[in-house]
Amino acid sequence: MAPTRTRLRLIVTLCVLVLLASSAAYSQAGPPRYTFTNMHTHPFFWDVMVASVVGWVLGMVKGFSSTKDWLTQYWPGAPKPAFFLLDMGVFVIVGAYFGTGIYDPSSFVAALGAGLTWPVGFGSLTAKVK
Repeated sequence: MAPTRTRLRLIVTLCVLVLLASSAAYSQAGPPRYTFTNMHTHPFFWDVMVASVVGWVLGMVKGFSSTKDWLTQYWPGAPKPAFFLLDMGVFVIVGAYFGTGIYDPSSFVAALGAGLTWPVGFGSLTAKVK
């Protein structure tokens, strides 16, 4: 009878140790950390990017500055596709990274808010006061 109790105690002790170790490892892992290298894996990154396109278009309709004002100072004869590509890069791609990184949306509505406010806020900061 003694060897059976010893085995049972050993098995129970090992199970408790495994459960404690796994719960400790889980509590230390926590939620994933997002940096610029893995920001595109955030669950709402693409939603923020699409909302950034909408925010960029809204900013253009409202008359906010774009990269055209800056680019024409350095490259007066720049082609129109250059303005479009630079605007997409600054307001949409960078906006998706900054919007996701700063706001860290946890729902679709928060992703829309992050995406819409980034280009509008950035465009209003660079707008010239008349």
